[in-house]
Amino acid sequence: MIVAAVVLTACSGEERVSGAEAKGKGRATVAADRAMVTRDAVWDDIRAAVAAGDFEPPRFIAADRLLRPCEVGAVVRADTKPDPEAVAKVVAGLKDRGWQQERQGSFGANDGWGLEKSKWALNFVAGTVSESAVSFGGPVTEQQGRKPFKGLVFRGRLLGGEDACSAATASP
Repeated sequence: MIVAAVVLTACSGEERVSGAEAKGKGRATVAADRAMVTRDAVWDDIRAAVAAGDFEPPRFIAADRLLRPCEVGAVVRADTKPDPEAVAKVVAGLKDRGWQQERQGSFGANDGWGLEKSKWALNFVAGTVSESAVSFGGPVTEQQGRKPFKGLVFRGRLLGGEDACSAATASP
């Protein structure tokens, strides 16, 4: 079973210049753009990345099934283990939308990535995992007779305190 809860703590010490900054927007504008990443924006990034891989649209997990209000969860069920080339397009789609890859690893029948954008951490797993690994929310009950889950699993969370959460979940 793969556990999707991963803490991202990598720092490179390098100064990164964003595309917006390179195009002449000042650092203050770029910082404001980064601060404005909302839960809706994360959902949009997941939708766009999944579409780039030519998968069916993701099914987002209802907020009441998640552990925290500043969390997102989505799954894309497949009949077979996802094609690695299509999965690479999903990862590239996330990177195109500003997500920075912090780590990648293979775990038997699945591959996983940890990405960050602004104050959000996103874990993405592609492959075959147990149904309990894709459950969201509280404790998983016994799932006798269930087949393994095949597809894509996304789980993201906002890093930061309650104020950051309120801003990220506010409706415009």
